[in-house]
Amino acid sequence: MKVSVITPTWNRHELLLERCIPSVAAQTWPDVEHVVVSDGPDPELARLLESVPVVHVQLREHPDDDCNYGAYSRNHGLTVATGDLVCYLDDDNAFRPHHVQCLAEALEAHPDRDFTYSRMYRHGLGDEIGGEPPEHGRVDSSILMHRRGGHERFGLWPTPSPYAVDWEFVKAWVLAGATWVFVPEVTVDYYYQDGH
Repeated sequence: MKVSVITPTWNRHELLLERCIPSVAAQTWPDVEHVVVSDGPDPELARLLESVPVVHVQLREHPDDDCNYGAYSRNHGLTVATGDLVCYLDDDNAFRPHHVQCLAEALEAHPDRDFTYSRMYRHGLGDEIGGEPPEHGRVDSSILMHRRGGHERFGLWPTPSPYAVDWEFVKAWVLAGATWVFVPEVTVDYYYQDGH
């Protein structure tokens, strides 16, 4: 199965190029597509990504609410992604090499489930998040994976976006009847910076 990784980005070129993109390229899963969505026109990033194996798309304009937490870009990425499964990675975070494989295998083993998620280690805070059942504070966008087309059944990323956009996304899915399988393993590194 092909897996699409969607990364929203805005003005974090260095972290995207040095941390995020290499971590996707290092996945042990054999078929991974990386879709990077600029949250508005970004000619400099387009130039930097010319020689990088990613699918780069740009929103035509930066959304009016500057703090949209990547929801517009994730939704746009869903229209471009071609994978059977979809996951997300913020531009300042990193997947561990087995992340995609762990989550894809969980959905392969549970064909009746709609999404899966794992755990993440938060650098700078020294703790982990992720647990069952999915609740506020236990889910981050970078630990999620779902089947392609799930957003058509259960909903897109909410816009305009609340602060806990990842939790609002998962909550809407669960309330709509989506089922999950939890992978109790740390597969993502989150980097806490400047209060974010």
